[in-house]
This record gives sequence, structure tokens and C-alpha cells, in this order.
Amino acid sequence: MKITRIHLENLRNEAHCQYLAFFVALLVKFPAIIEKIGNLLELFNSKFLIEKQVLDFVRKSDYSEKIREADRNLDKFITGFVETIRGAIKHRSQAVSEAAVSLTNLMKTYKNITRKNYDEELASVNSLLKELTGEYSDRIAVITGLDEWVEDIRSSSEILAELLALRTAEKAAKPQDRMIGIRREVDPLYRKIIAKIDAFILIEGEENYIAFITDINALIDRYNKIRPYKSKQENSSDEKSE
Repeated sequence: MKITRIHLENLRNEAHCQYLAFFVALLVKFPAIIEKIGNLLELFNSKFLIEKQVLDFVRKSDYSEKIREADRNLDKFITGFVETIRGAIKHRSQAVSEAAVSLTNLMKTYKNITRKNYDEELASVNSLLKELTGEYSDRIAVITGLDEWVEDIRSSSEILAELLALRTAEKAAKPQDRMIGIRREVDPLYRKIIAKIDAFILIEGEENYIAFITDINALIDRYNKIRPYKSKQENSSDEKSE
């Protein structure tokens, strides 16, 4: 009876960390085995601690979902602005109606603005805001509440721009490279521990190790069934992921 090999290289960062955490927790139940492993386990734990810290950093610094949410908010305000001016076209006040028609014609020049990628949308929004607060400011003032929509568009575009900048800075820090590096240190240590345990099983016989082997093989079997990880480049900041 022997410990099954696990394909650590196939596991995503989350699963990799989870498996090793379960492995350490399992070892704790078998103090006799820990004693045989000796200082190797201390070295492994010190490296594994770094892996957990890097994973925690990667989790906290992932701006992808925040960017998608900010973009949805920006799109919502742009759509609300357009619908408001369209609704004002048939207003009983001629001044309001004319202002709405003028603004509707302006928005036609920004057709599909919400379907553009992040960078292009922000560039269009900035251009639009300059027109709305400049040449078209008098028409904005005529339609009640329209200035609030303009402010919503401005603030939400600023939030999106800030998040994109933060994600760019995050990529420059290359946390994924740090994760790859630490995993290359952790995995060999794990294999050395397994090899040492296998050696004692061979020398002493499997009788005193059956419970451990049964438990760890069940754990390994579960994680070996996980779909192999394939590296995939994260969406760049100029893409929309809808």
C-alpha cells in the first residue's frame, strides 16, 4: 500500500492551498509520523505560510468584479440620462422639448457608448461630459433633474477610471508571479515529505500507517479529479466582460 501521487501542478491556486491545508491538518492527527518527518515539516510550513499570504493578497487585490460593477453603474446612468431626455421631447413646454431634441441629437453622436470597451467608453464619456457642461449646459438646466444624471455619470466614470488604474498597478506588482515562485518551492518540499513517509512504510511495514494512507489517498483522489488548471491571461483593462 502506497501513497497516491497528486498532480499539484494541475491545481488552481485556491485548490492547491486547500489541499495542502488539509494535508497539514491530517498530519497533525498522526504525531508519530510528524516525529519521523522532523525539520522537513517545519521548512514546509514556513514556505506554505508564504503561499497562503500571497494567495490572500491575490484575493484582496482582484479588481475584476469591482470594475464590472462600476461599469454597470456607469452604463445605467448613461441609459437613464438618454431615457430622461427622450421622455422630455413631448413636454408641453417648448423650451424643454427643444432642449430634449437638441440633447437627443447630441447623444446620437455617442451611439453604442455603453458597448465600447472600458478605455474607449471612458474617453467618450469624458468628451460627452465636456459638451454637457459646456456648450449644452443651458439645455441641461432647462430639463428638471437632468443635472443630477450628469453628475451621476461623472462620478461613476471617475470610480471606473480609478479601479482600472488600481488594476494596472496590481498587474505591475505581478502577484501571480509571486504565487508561481512560491509554489515551486512548496511542491518539492511536499514531495520530499511524502517520499520520506513512503520510505518508512517500506522499512517498517504498512501496518502502523494504514489509517494515514487511507485518509490521504481519499483526499488525493478527490483533488486529482479536479479539472486540470490551464493558464489563461486575465482580461485586459480595455475589455468588457459581460
